[in-house]
Amino acid sequence: MEPDYAFPLFTAPGEELWAPGWEPFILSGDGYEEGTVWVTEGHGHTTYWYVATYSTTDRHAKYVRVTPGANTGTVDVQVAPNGSGGSTVNVTYELTGLSDAGNEKVKEMLGESEYAEMMKHWQEAIDTSRDRIDAHFGK
Repeated sequence: MEPDYAFPLFTAPGEELWAPGWEPFILSGDGYEEGTVWVTEGHGHTTYWYVATYSTTDRHAKYVRVTPGANTGTVDVQVAPNGSGGSTVNVTYELTGLSDAGNEKVKEMLGESEYAEMMKHWQEAIDTSRDRIDAHFGK
């Protein structure tokens, strides 16, 4: 899918189209604009999110996230053309554990093979949700 179409999929409301269980509760903003704040529940934790950067021109977003008692950091998303009509999506997590257990969980989540598996799962989830995504965007 082309970059301008793929980019909004990596937002609070956009992930609802393809990420099972992703149910952000938006506290302020629209889910896209800088300054938007939302909350998610998952894996036994509450995570607070803040949109630090959201540029449709650059197809770049940066989110600050805090999961009390677990970790805090950023998620950086950049979407670019892949040269054949599709997109390359780069997602960079920079997380710090807020405890020894939190640091261990970050190592588990962001280990090379675990991270590769997470990205593969994201791609598969997006691919299998194409009908819903297309319907949402009127394609």
